[in-house]
Amino acid sequence: MRARRLIVVGSLITVLAACLTARNATDAPVALPADYVAREAANMDPADRCGPAFIQDHVPAGLISVMGPVIDGPFRPVCRRHDACYRLNEHTQSWCDDRMRDEMLAICDLQAGSGAYRVPGIGLSLCRFHAGVYYAAINNTYGAYAHIGQPGGEITGVRSRVIDDAITDDEFTVCVDVANTTDIVQEYDVEMHTEDGVRVDREPDTYETNVRAGESAEFCVGTNATPLWSLKDLSDTVYVSIRADTPENFAFTNDMVIVDSIAVAVRPSATP
Repeated sequence: MRARRLIVVGSLITVLAACLTARNATDAPVALPADYVAREAANMDPADRCGPAFIQDHVPAGLISVMGPVIDGPFRPVCRRHDACYRLNEHTQSWCDDRMRDEMLAICDLQAGSGAYRVPGIGLSLCRFHAGVYYAAINNTYGAYAHIGQPGGEITGVRSRVIDDAITDDEFTVCVDVANTTDIVQEYDVEMHTEDGVRVDREPDTYETNVRAGESAEFCVGTNATPLWSLKDLSDTVYVSIRADTPENFAFTNDMVIVDSIAVAVRPSATP
């Protein structure tokens, strides 16, 4: 779940320590239509900067004035546009995130900043590393929390099969294609239930899989993943559901909602 990726905070601390001398802002914006640029500029907040939103919301202004240049490195103009891109909500989260990545890398190519960023043979790699850390920090459901959007997704394909086992009981598996039809990065898992609502399997079973806006992923569930179930234990029909994390809150548990479900015949005589 989203809360399990708090390791991102540790990565950001690495950025703070390494960027102490990278204070000179240089800009390299992607060329976009002038009318969009104007709308985006109108949605900027003077407080927008790089780093987690909680810094802007909860750290005293005097401390931000000291921390701000350290957190921003050479990327503040990019981060301000990224915040406004989310706020304007004319493009998907992934569009905003990818543009931010491209603009940060363009700044790195300009050898922006000072100190370690300008060391020959080191500066470019260090800058690109920091850009990658920032991109990783937003190209997920942390970013979805900031971007306007709701849980969603669709099952666009389904394949089922019986696995014959000459020694033990036969098994049954279902694979589904899950399309992220929303504007934000979604975290998904997939569950199989019997007709009585008893859960047979969940995959992944200890985490969720990120799927970016407009992209798809395959998930498979079945009795072969658990010793408690086999084909003979199943009802004539099973239900496969995709669950998505709710981006409007941070929680360790109980933050998944079903966004699509499909009935799958286990035996040829069954008609779901």
